[in-house]
Amino acid sequence: MEFRELRTFCIVAKLGSISAAARSLNLGQPAATKHLKKLEEELGVELLFRGRRPIQLTGAGTALLEMASPLVEGIGALESFTYGLEHISPVTIAAPSALIANVLHKPVTSFRQKYPKNLLRLWSRGETDILRMVAEGDADLGILPTADVPIGYDFSPMFTIERVLVAPKGHPVGRQGDPTFSGLARWPMVMLSTNSRTRRLMDEAFEKRGLHYDIIVETDSIEAIKLYVAGGTGISVLPDIAVSAGDAAELDIYPLSNLLIPEQVGVVTLRGKPISSTAQNFIGELATIEPKLELKS
Repeated sequence: MEFRELRTFCIVAKLGSISAAARSLNLGQPAATKHLKKLEEELGVELLFRGRRPIQLTGAGTALLEMASPLVEGIGALESFTYGLEHISPVTIAAPSALIANVLHKPVTSFRQKYPKNLLRLWSRGETDILRMVAEGDADLGILPTADVPIGYDFSPMFTIERVLVAPKGHPVGRQGDPTFSGLARWPMVMLSTNSRTRRLMDEAFEKRGLHYDIIVETDSIEAIKLYVAGGTGISVLPDIAVSAGDAAELDIYPLSNLLIPEQVGVVTLRGKPISSTAQNFIGELATIEPKLELKS
Protein backbone atom coordinates (compact mmCIF):
# COMPACT_ATOMS: atom_id res chain seq x y z
CA MET A 1 0.00 0.00 0.00
CA GLU A 2 1.35 3.39 -0.97
CA PHE A 3 0.56 6.76 0.58
CA ARG A 4 -0.52 8.21 -2.77
CA GLU A 5 -3.29 5.58 -3.00
CA LEU A 6 -4.58 6.47 0.45
CA ARG A 7 -4.47 10.16 -0.37
CA THR A 8 -6.40 9.65 -3.61
CA PHE A 9 -9.02 7.60 -1.76
CA CYS A 10 -9.46 10.27 0.95
CA ILE A 11 -9.81 13.08 -1.61
CA VAL A 12 -12.33 11.06 -3.65
CA ALA A 13 -14.36 10.42 -0.48
CA LYS A 14 -14.20 14.11 0.46
CA LEU A 15 -15.20 15.45 -2.99
CA GLY A 16 -17.54 12.61 -3.99
CA SER A 17 -16.04 12.47 -7.47
CA ILE A 18 -13.06 10.74 -9.02
CA SER A 19 -12.68 13.42 -11.70
CA ALA A 20 -12.79 16.24 -9.13
CA ALA A 21 -10.25 14.43 -6.96
CA ALA A 22 -7.96 13.91 -9.97
CA ARG A 23 -8.03 17.63 -10.75
CA SER A 24 -7.30 18.47 -7.11
CA LEU A 25 -4.29 16.15 -7.11
CA ASN A 26 -3.07 17.20 -10.58
CA LEU A 27 -3.66 13.66 -11.84
CA GLY A 28 -5.41 12.27 -14.88
CA GLN A 29 -8.69 10.52 -14.07
CA PRO A 30 -7.34 7.12 -15.24
CA ALA A 31 -4.45 7.45 -12.76
CA ALA A 32 -6.82 8.25 -9.89
CA THR A 33 -9.06 5.30 -10.84
CA LYS A 34 -5.98 3.06 -10.93
CA HIS A 35 -4.99 4.19 -7.42
CA LEU A 36 -8.43 3.23 -6.09
CA LYS A 37 -8.47 -0.12 -7.84
CA LYS A 38 -5.00 -0.99 -6.58
CA LEU A 39 -5.97 -0.05 -3.01
CA GLU A 40 -9.05 -2.27 -3.17
CA GLU A 41 -6.99 -5.17 -4.56
CA GLU A 42 -4.40 -4.83 -1.80
CA LEU A 43 -7.07 -4.73 0.94
CA GLY A 44 -9.28 -7.35 -0.68
CA VAL A 45 -12.49 -5.31 -0.22
CA GLU A 46 -14.60 -2.86 -2.17
CA LEU A 47 -14.33 0.68 -0.87
CA LEU A 48 -16.81 2.48 -3.15
CA PHE A 49 -20.26 1.81 -4.54
CA ARG A 50 -19.74 2.11 -8.30
CA GLY A 51 -22.26 3.95 -10.42
CA ARG A 52 -23.60 6.27 -7.71
CA ARG A 53 -23.32 10.05 -7.88
CA PRO A 54 -21.92 11.45 -5.74
CA ILE A 55 -19.67 8.51 -4.93
CA GLN A 56 -20.63 6.70 -1.73
CA LEU A 57 -18.42 4.57 0.52
CA THR A 58 -19.01 0.99 1.46
CA GLY A 59 -18.76 0.00 5.11
CA ALA A 60 -15.14 -0.94 4.59
CA GLY A 61 -14.55 2.37 2.83
CA THR A 62 -16.06 4.29 5.73
CA ALA A 63 -13.87 2.43 8.24
CA LEU A 64 -10.75 3.04 6.16
CA LEU A 65 -11.57 6.74 5.78
CA GLU A 66 -11.81 7.15 9.57
CA MET A 67 -8.36 5.60 10.01
CA ALA A 68 -6.63 7.09 6.97
CA SER A 69 -7.87 10.70 7.10
CA PRO A 70 -5.75 11.78 10.13
CA LEU A 71 -2.69 10.15 8.55
CA VAL A 72 -3.21 11.80 5.15
CA GLU A 73 -3.92 15.20 6.72
CA GLY A 74 -0.88 14.93 8.99
CA ILE A 75 1.51 14.01 6.20
CA GLY A 76 0.03 16.76 4.02
CA ALA A 77 0.66 19.29 6.77
CA LEU A 78 4.23 17.99 7.16
CA GLU A 79 4.86 18.33 3.42
CA SER A 80 3.57 21.91 3.48
CA PHE A 81 5.74 22.68 6.51
CA THR A 82 8.93 21.29 4.95
CA TYR A 83 8.14 23.01 1.64
CA GLY A 84 7.73 26.30 3.48
CA LEU A 85 11.00 25.82 5.36
CA GLU A 86 12.90 25.16 2.15
CA HIS A 87 11.43 28.19 0.43
CA ILE A 88 12.28 30.63 3.24
CA SER A 89 15.61 29.08 4.15
CA PRO A 90 18.71 31.26 3.78
CA VAL A 91 21.10 30.78 0.88
CA THR A 92 24.82 31.07 1.61
CA ILE A 93 27.17 31.98 -1.24
CA ALA A 94 30.95 32.11 -0.93
CA ALA A 95 32.69 34.20 -3.59
CA PRO A 96 35.68 36.52 -4.12
CA SER A 97 35.09 40.08 -2.96
CA ALA A 98 35.41 41.45 -6.52
CA LEU A 99 32.52 39.28 -7.67
CA ILE A 100 30.34 40.20 -4.70
CA ALA A 101 30.96 43.94 -5.12
CA ASN A 102 30.92 44.25 -8.89
CA VAL A 103 28.92 41.37 -10.36
CA LEU A 104 26.36 39.93 -7.96
CA HIS A 105 24.39 43.11 -7.21
CA LYS A 106 21.93 42.65 -10.08
CA PRO A 107 21.25 38.92 -9.46
CA VAL A 108 20.87 39.64 -5.74
CA THR A 109 18.40 42.47 -6.39
CA SER A 110 16.38 40.36 -8.83
CA PHE A 111 16.33 37.42 -6.41
CA ARG A 112 15.17 39.59 -3.52
CA GLN A 113 12.32 41.00 -5.59
CA LYS A 114 11.08 37.52 -6.44
CA TYR A 115 11.78 35.83 -3.10
CA PRO A 116 11.56 38.57 -0.43
CA LYS A 117 11.41 36.11 2.48
CA ASN A 118 14.75 34.51 1.69
CA LEU A 119 17.93 35.65 3.39
CA LEU A 120 21.06 35.78 1.23
CA ARG A 121 24.43 35.41 2.92
CA LEU A 122 27.35 36.57 0.77
CA TRP A 123 30.70 35.65 2.28
CA SER A 124 33.88 37.10 0.77
CA ARG A 125 36.50 34.34 0.56
CA GLY A 126 39.51 33.18 -1.44
CA GLU A 127 39.44 30.06 -3.63
CA THR A 128 40.67 27.63 -0.98
CA ASP A 129 38.15 28.80 1.59
CA ILE A 130 35.32 28.78 -0.99
CA LEU A 131 35.99 25.12 -1.80
CA ARG A 132 36.27 24.24 1.89
CA MET A 133 32.97 25.96 2.74
CA VAL A 134 31.18 24.13 -0.07
CA ALA A 135 32.70 20.80 0.97
CA GLU A 136 31.82 21.24 4.65
CA GLY A 137 28.30 22.52 4.00
CA ASP A 138 29.00 26.05 5.25
CA ALA A 139 28.01 27.40 1.80
CA ASP A 140 25.23 26.21 -0.49
CA LEU A 141 27.36 27.14 -3.46
CA GLY A 142 30.58 28.88 -4.35
CA ILE A 143 31.46 31.17 -7.22
CA LEU A 144 35.00 30.79 -8.54
CA PRO A 145 36.96 32.69 -11.20
CA THR A 146 38.37 29.44 -12.60
CA ALA A 147 37.07 26.13 -13.90
CA ASP A 148 40.13 24.40 -12.42
CA VAL A 149 38.36 22.74 -9.49
CA PRO A 150 39.37 19.52 -7.68
CA ILE A 151 37.70 16.15 -8.23
CA GLY A 152 34.51 15.90 -6.20
CA TYR A 153 33.11 19.28 -7.23
CA ASP A 154 30.81 20.25 -10.08
CA PHE A 155 31.50 23.46 -12.01
CA SER A 156 28.84 25.27 -14.08
CA PRO A 157 30.30 28.11 -16.18
CA MET A 158 28.59 31.52 -16.18
CA PHE A 159 30.81 34.01 -18.00
CA THR A 160 34.43 34.73 -18.94
CA ILE A 161 36.78 36.84 -16.86
CA GLU A 162 39.89 38.59 -18.20
CA ARG A 163 42.68 40.53 -16.53
CA VAL A 164 43.30 44.18 -17.35
CA LEU A 165 46.11 46.66 -16.89
CA VAL A 166 45.08 49.82 -15.05
CA ALA A 167 47.31 52.88 -15.10
CA PRO A 168 47.10 56.60 -14.35
CA LYS A 169 45.75 58.68 -17.22
CA GLY A 170 48.51 59.24 -19.79
CA HIS A 171 50.97 56.83 -18.15
CA PRO A 172 53.83 55.77 -20.48
CA VAL A 173 52.97 52.07 -20.08
CA GLY A 174 50.07 52.67 -22.45
CA ARG A 175 52.39 53.88 -25.22
CA GLN A 176 54.49 50.70 -25.40
CA GLY A 177 52.21 48.81 -27.79
CA ASP A 178 50.88 45.43 -26.69
CA PRO A 179 51.78 44.93 -23.01
CA THR A 180 54.57 42.50 -22.15
CA PHE A 181 55.67 41.13 -18.80
CA SER A 182 59.07 42.77 -19.17
CA GLY A 183 57.34 46.06 -19.98
CA LEU A 184 55.12 45.81 -16.89
CA ALA A 185 58.15 45.01 -14.73
CA ARG A 186 59.61 48.45 -15.45
CA TRP A 187 56.99 50.19 -13.30
CA PRO A 188 56.12 50.11 -9.60
CA MET A 189 52.91 48.19 -8.98
CA VAL A 190 49.96 48.32 -6.60
CA MET A 191 48.70 44.73 -6.33
CA LEU A 192 46.10 42.55 -4.73
CA SER A 193 47.31 40.18 -2.01
CA THR A 194 48.34 36.59 -2.69
CA ASN A 195 44.86 35.46 -1.61
CA SER A 196 43.59 36.59 -5.02
CA ARG A 197 43.81 34.47 -8.15
CA THR A 198 44.91 37.49 -10.22
CA ARG A 199 47.94 38.01 -8.00
CA ARG A 200 48.87 34.32 -8.05
CA LEU A 201 48.62 34.23 -11.84
CA MET A 202 50.89 37.27 -12.06
CA ASP A 203 53.44 35.83 -9.64
CA GLU A 204 53.52 32.52 -11.54
CA ALA A 205 53.90 34.27 -14.90
CA PHE A 206 56.81 36.47 -13.74
CA GLU A 207 58.54 33.58 -11.96
CA LYS A 208 58.23 31.38 -15.04
CA ARG A 209 60.03 34.05 -17.09
CA GLY A 210 62.65 34.78 -14.44
CA LEU A 211 61.37 38.35 -14.02
CA HIS A 212 60.89 40.44 -10.91
CA TYR A 213 58.35 43.19 -10.45
CA ASP A 214 58.33 45.85 -7.80
CA ILE A 215 55.23 45.80 -5.57
CA ILE A 216 55.10 48.98 -3.53
CA VAL A 217 51.55 48.62 -2.17
CA GLU A 218 49.69 45.38 -1.46
CA THR A 219 46.04 45.37 -0.39
CA ASP A 220 42.84 43.31 -0.48
CA SER A 221 40.84 46.41 -1.43
CA ILE A 222 40.21 46.83 -5.15
CA GLU A 223 38.77 50.29 -4.60
CA ALA A 224 41.95 51.33 -2.77
CA ILE A 225 44.05 50.02 -5.66
CA LYS A 226 42.10 52.11 -8.17
CA LEU A 227 42.47 55.21 -6.00
CA TYR A 228 46.21 54.73 -5.58
CA VAL A 229 46.71 54.06 -9.29
CA ALA A 230 44.65 57.11 -10.27
CA GLY A 231 46.78 59.16 -7.88
CA GLY A 232 50.00 58.07 -9.58
CA THR A 233 51.32 55.60 -7.00
CA GLY A 234 51.82 52.85 -9.57
CA ILE A 235 50.12 50.60 -12.11
CA SER A 236 48.12 47.44 -11.41
CA VAL A 237 46.54 44.32 -12.87
CA LEU A 238 42.93 43.60 -11.94
CA PRO A 239 40.11 41.32 -13.08
CA ASP A 240 37.99 43.10 -15.66
CA ILE A 241 34.90 42.68 -13.48
CA ALA A 242 36.49 45.12 -11.04
CA VAL A 243 36.43 48.07 -13.44
CA SER A 244 33.50 50.10 -14.75
CA ALA A 245 32.75 52.86 -17.23
CA GLY A 246 33.13 55.33 -14.35
CA ASP A 247 36.65 54.08 -13.64
CA ALA A 248 37.62 54.77 -17.26
CA ALA A 249 37.24 58.47 -16.55
CA GLU A 250 40.09 58.30 -14.00
CA LEU A 251 42.20 55.43 -15.32
CA ASP A 252 43.64 54.07 -18.54
CA ILE A 253 42.47 50.45 -18.83
CA TYR A 254 43.97 47.92 -21.27
CA PRO A 255 43.14 44.25 -21.87
CA LEU A 256 45.82 41.70 -20.98
CA SER A 257 44.31 38.68 -22.74
CA ASN A 258 47.57 38.37 -24.73
CA LEU A 259 49.45 37.79 -21.45
CA LEU A 260 46.98 36.03 -19.14
CA ILE A 261 44.51 33.53 -20.59
CA PRO A 262 40.83 34.44 -19.96
CA GLU A 263 39.10 32.09 -17.53
CA GLN A 264 35.57 30.91 -16.87
CA VAL A 265 33.72 32.15 -13.79
CA GLY A 266 31.19 29.62 -12.57
CA VAL A 267 29.15 28.08 -9.81
CA VAL A 268 30.82 25.37 -7.74
CA THR A 269 28.80 22.76 -5.84
CA LEU A 270 29.69 19.53 -4.08
CA ARG A 271 29.21 16.60 -6.43
CA GLY A 272 26.30 14.38 -5.40
CA LYS A 273 24.91 16.80 -2.84
CA PRO A 274 21.31 17.92 -3.52
CA ILE A 275 20.87 21.65 -4.13
CA SER A 276 17.90 23.27 -2.42
CA SER A 277 15.24 24.83 -4.64
CA THR A 278 16.08 28.21 -3.10
CA ALA A 279 19.74 27.90 -4.07
CA GLN A 280 18.68 26.75 -7.55
CA ASN A 281 16.51 29.87 -7.81
CA PHE A 282 19.53 32.05 -7.05
CA ILE A 283 21.65 30.20 -9.61
CA GLY A 284 18.92 30.98 -12.13
CA GLU A 285 19.21 34.69 -11.35
CA LEU A 286 22.92 34.62 -12.20
CA ALA A 287 21.82 34.59 -15.85
CA THR A 288 21.00 38.30 -15.44
CA ILE A 289 24.71 39.19 -15.30
CA GLU A 290 25.39 41.76 -18.02
CA PRO A 291 28.25 41.86 -20.55
CA LYS A 292 31.48 43.45 -19.43
CA LEU A 293 32.85 46.91 -20.13
CA GLU A 294 34.33 47.51 -23.58
CA LEU A 295 38.05 48.19 -23.14
CA LYS A 296 40.53 50.08 -25.25
CA SER A 297 43.05 47.92 -27.06
